[in-house]
Amino acid sequence: MNAVAASVLPLKRYAEFGGRSTRTELLAFHVLTGLVAVAVGALAKWLGQDAWRPWLDAGLVAIFLLPTLALFVRRLHDWGRSGWWLLVATPAALAVIWELTARPRPFTRSISLDLPWWMMVPALLCLLALWALLLWDDDVDANRYGRNPRGWLSGEPA
Repeated sequence: MNAVAASVLPLKRYAEFGGRSTRTELLAFHVLTGLVAVAVGALAKWLGQDAWRPWLDAGLVAIFLLPTLALFVRRLHDWGRSGWWLLVATPAALAVIWELTARPRPFTRSISLDLPWWMMVPALLCLLALWALLLWDDDVDANRYGRNPRGWLSGEPA
């Protein structure tokens, strides 16, 4: 599977929390979402509607949140772990919620990072731990979540 096909596969499987996904699919999808975010921001700037940017960003988050969560769960399944391991990122999610709600104007674009250090350090460590889990090497053989999506490694037909 090439990177372009892998980048749109999470959108095709947008609410499928069962099965497995590869690292290529994860990284290609994140490149795709980053490119879409940059393109939307550039388009808003070009049209002179930079004030719409926070609302466009919120729309992109709404569009890509479910496919991203499903991809993360399938990626954890790829090496035999439950999707509940996503709870490792809870301190980071709480830090983001704190940051968004602690401001007088929640949709401002400035990144001030008003979090105290004792909240920011655990949040960053949890994000690093989550990415380490997501990029962990897969089970070569089938596991309880299904067969390896890269079946050619284990000799299974693709």
